[in-house]
Amino acid sequence: MGSGDERAFAALYDHGADAVHGLVLRALRDPAVSDEVTRAVWIRVWRSADRYSPDQGPAISWVMSLAHRTVVERIRSLPRDTTPPGTGRTRAGHAVSASDPVPRPSATARRRAVLLAYRQGCTTEQISTALGVPHGTVATMVHSELMHRRAHLRMADNTAVDVGGLDTAVDAERW
Repeated sequence: MGSGDERAFAALYDHGADAVHGLVLRALRDPAVSDEVTRAVWIRVWRSADRYSPDQGPAISWVMSLAHRTVVERIRSLPRDTTPPGTGRTRAGHAVSASDPVPRPSATARRRAVLLAYRQGCTTEQISTALGVPHGTVATMVHSELMHRRAHLRMADNTAVDVGGLDTAVDAERW
């Protein structure tokens, strides 16, 4: 496909079109916008096919990564909430001041934030609402949990655990 082979692109599209559209639709929740973003993903795949390297993993994983990045770019380009700076909304909808102390999210909440983001395709606003934490805290929660997981996997590598055989759907639920 990197050399312009349309049949290779068609085969990849046939294999991954439903998965890409599903990811985009779950994240954006608007069918019309999702169709537009899905088209943008496949245009991006075609234009950047020469950058894909088979030793980086399966082509469909690369496509899904491009889809995820395209969705994130789209969400970031949307207008932000008009809530005044320094305030957030609690689950009950009451405004809270930025000077109010916010308790540190538990490990369970951080794990749930990662699962909501990556398995459910939720936005930070949706995660904030679901967990009842300030919007600005969600990115920090996800980042700190991913760093914790990375350190955990590095320790596992040192003990020669085969992580290639993990069933991620099952293991993610065990988190």
